[in-house]
Amino acid sequence: MPSTQYKRFQNLKQKLTQKELSELLKHDNPTIRTYTSIEFIQSGKGNLPEMLSTELQKNEMVETFEGCIIDIEPISSIIYHEYWNKIRIKASQKVNGNNYEQDLAMKKALATDLIIEKLDSVIIYSKKEIYWLLYNRTFENRKHKKSYLPRIKELAFKENNAYAFDYLKKHYYSEYSNELENYLKNDFPNAKFKTDNEVFNLHSFIIILLESKNDDYKNITIEKLKTNQSWKKHKGWFNITLKKHGIEL
Repeated sequence: MPSTQYKRFQNLKQKLTQKELSELLKHDNPTIRTYTSIEFIQSGKGNLPEMLSTELQKNEMVETFEGCIIDIEPISSIIYHEYWNKIRIKASQKVNGNNYEQDLAMKKALATDLIIEKLDSVIIYSKKEIYWLLYNRTFENRKHKKSYLPRIKELAFKENNAYAFDYLKKHYYSEYSNELENYLKNDFPNAKFKTDNEVFNLHSFIIILLESKNDDYKNITIEKLKTNQSWKKHKGWFNITLKKHGIEL
C-alpha cells in the first residue's frame, strides 16, 4: 500500500511546474529527492547520470519499505535500480517466450542501453565509496570499452574491488593472468576489509579463491579469515560459503 509520504508527494507534484519539480532534486530532505528522482526516471525526463553523480557525492541513505521488507538504502542505488528495473521490465514484456528468452532479452537491453552505459561509467570513475551492489551490476552488464581498463585495474588491484577483479578475470584473463595471480597471492592477504562494502568484497574474493579449486588459494582463504575479524558480524553468510567448500573455522 502507498505510504502517506508517497501520497503527499503525488499531491504535491500535481501542483508544480516541471521547473519547480526539478528544483526538488536539490532539496535538503533526502526522501523528497528520492521521490523526485523516481518521478523523473519513470516519466523519461531528467539527466540520470547527473542525478546519480550528485547522489554519489552526497552519499545519503533513506529507509525503504517494499512488500514486507524494511531496509536502509543509498539513494544512488535507488536511482540506479529504478532505471535498471525499468528497462529490464520493458524488455521482458516484449518477449512472449519462456523465462530463458525473457532473461536473454533483459541482458541484451542492459548491454545496449546508452543511459545504463553512462550510469556505469559514472560508477566506474567515481572516487567515492560506492554501494557494493552497484559495482556488481556495472561489471555484469557488459564488456566495457577498453579505455576503461586503467581505471578498472585500479579498482581491482589498488582498491580491492572484487567485482572489478572478477571482470578482468572473466574478460581479460590471458592479458592479466600474472597480475591477477600476484594480487591473490601477495596483495589480498594484506588488504584491509573493514566497512560493510569492503566485507562484501571480501566475501566475493573468497568465492573467487575457493571456486578455483586451488589448494594454495584455499590456504590463503583460511589464513585471511583467521586474521581478519571484520567478517564475523556476517559469519552465518560466510560459513555457508565455507561449508559448501568443506571448510570449518
